Amino acid sequence: MISFGLILASACSFAVAHPTTAPRAIALVPLGEAPAAEVGALSPILRATFGAEILVAPAIPLPQDSYDASRRQYRSAAILNVLSRARRPEWERALGVADVDLFVPDLNFVFGEADSRRGVAVFSLARLRTSDEALFARRAATEAIHELGHTWGLSHCTDPHCVMWFSNTLSESDRKGTRFCPRHEEELARARGR
Repeated sequence: MISFGLILASACSFAVAHPTTAPRAIALVPLGEAPAAEVGALSPILRATFGAEILVAPAIPLPQDSYDASRRQYRSAAILNVLSRARRPEWERALGVADVDLFVPDLNFVFGEADSRRGVAVFSLARLRTSDEALFARRAATEAIHELGHTWGLSHCTDPHCVMWFSNTLSESDRKGTRFCPRHEEELARARGR
């Protein structure tokens, strides 16, 4: 059996590396019962993509007020509020990783959500799961990179192969992969002062 970490480590060769003079940390924050090994396995590709130190912060519970019993889903905006309060000054960004179904009002579900003003994002592994471990790892990396891109103010892309394409379905997420298009790569570099 192939491990989730090995899959993501090999995926790093497909990511765009950004050199850095003084790396600042991007914190991965496990939420609720998100498996620590799956959260930590994102580190290599995020390090290669963003040229930042990646650390796994202590897990925090899902906020009780985020759960909507009528939908049996968790409101992602309430989770972003908790992440914002947990964010430390030395963290360039905080990315919460959940394993529950997320939603925003007026949509059936979301893979994730970000807040560029506060530098926080959340995404969930719940809808990404499949028996194909390599595909699951790639989906997790894709959604993590997408939401982190939003924290630097990147908008959705019209290129269906750019990681910043808005995915309505898993097939769209699978198609786009983990790479930024040239325009978004340049925007990210500017936003990060590179």
